[in-house]
Amino acid sequence: MSHGPQTNRRKVSAAPIVAFRRLGVSRAPHDTRVILGTVHVLGAGIGGLFAARVLSDHAERVVVVDSDAATADITGAPRPGVPQGAQLHTLLPGGLRQLECWYPGAARQAEARGAVLPGAERSVSYVDGIRQVDTPNVNPLVCSRPLLEGLIRERTLGLPNVETAVGRATGLTYDRQRVTAVRYETVAGETTQATDFVVDATGRGSRIAHWLGAGGWPRPTLERLPVGVRYTTAYFRRAPDWDGPLSGIARLNAQPGFAGAAVNAIEGGRWAVMLASYGDAPVGWDADTFRARCEELPPVYREAVRGRPMGPLVSFRHPESRWRHLEELENLPARLAVTGEAVASFNPVYGQGMSSAMLHASCLSEYLRGDPDLDTPARHFFDLQYVVTAAAWQTSTAADAARLGPVGHAATPAQRRIVWATRNVLAAAVHDREVATAFRDVSFMLTHPATLLEAGLVRRAARANGVTDAEFDREYGPLGEAH
Repeated sequence: MSHGPQTNRRKVSAAPIVAFRRLGVSRAPHDTRVILGTVHVLGAGIGGLFAARVLSDHAERVVVVDSDAATADITGAPRPGVPQGAQLHTLLPGGLRQLECWYPGAARQAEARGAVLPGAERSVSYVDGIRQVDTPNVNPLVCSRPLLEGLIRERTLGLPNVETAVGRATGLTYDRQRVTAVRYETVAGETTQATDFVVDATGRGSRIAHWLGAGGWPRPTLERLPVGVRYTTAYFRRAPDWDGPLSGIARLNAQPGFAGAAVNAIEGGRWAVMLASYGDAPVGWDADTFRARCEELPPVYREAVRGRPMGPLVSFRHPESRWRHLEELENLPARLAVTGEAVASFNPVYGQGMSSAMLHASCLSEYLRGDPDLDTPARHFFDLQYVVTAAAWQTSTAADAARLGPVGHAATPAQRRIVWATRNVLAAAVHDREVATAFRDVSFMLTHPATLLEAGLVRRAARANGVTDAEFDREYGPLGEAH
């Protein structure tokens, strides 16, 4: 059975800046009502758990199908389904806002378990060895992924109408243009369970395209951007009397092949230090070479690697960023949403993944609170999700695209104007506090990237870089005023 062709559908909110701001709320909505019976979430990573939290406001029963449920431990090692789980993780301020929105008090709970809220006063950022200006919006949460994910899991499964089922999702069943059941494999064999709504949160390896195709629905286009980043994390004992920075980022644009470095103080009195590089050849770090590389970086890195190593170095390779364009499909089954890395996975160097998945949950909440016709595709959800995903994709892939070449070939006056503006904002963000605050608002997923094209901000950035008003007017002003 065929459900019609795929079309190049990119129906986006007419005001993505406004939509993004609306989704980034800091308090959970109270205008919720139960409109569903039993619903299923496939996958129990951060995206799946947040989806389950949102669905708990609208369903009588939420079943989280989780292949790792039998081995999940809120205090232990990374789950088998999260191969990058041992790497350094930072929850950006935009993600922290979502965490507090849906799980009030979670940040302080995490802090009580050893997570760190370094704030602007104990966070540093460097570009090619130059320290960037401090800004008040630097407010990340730093800890290991197992600690954060375990806390979210604990809070989610503590809800009275949320439960888990141990199994691996294998497919969907359709009837009358909608999803009616989920299939998953258990130790006893495959089972089929009726459902009123399903969220695919099975991650980067999602089989949603295959599941749609098997039901006669069009498959989404998979956009790919080669990245080839390899990152390695090492852990070291942290000196208890250290009174310097507790979180740091270093980007080295002038060093080909080196993607950057990050350092966080995390639970257990540890430092987590990450080095990232581009290219297919293995880096071959050992403890000595890793330390030697960190000795060439700013002081907080040198301090971090002075401690005793705590466990082996752990490496992971991210070959490409991916985006499944479900929002383009003219025909989709009703009662289906897809979230987190099942939609898009980004270069982890930029830290967008967790925050993006959390914002997808806010998209789901707005959709379900909007009195939706559940027997038609969840268009409003996918359109909202496009706003979030496009913002994260634009932010996290900008440097990759520039490194790979396509950004340098702006074909139209509008594209050239955007490139000119972006370069000036990036340069000024190193030393101008107002520009840096605006830039970090976008990097931290607090505001939409289009805010960086506002003419007044671009003019300020250009002036901070020594560009004359005449050059600004020539390169950006005439049409720039319309942004």
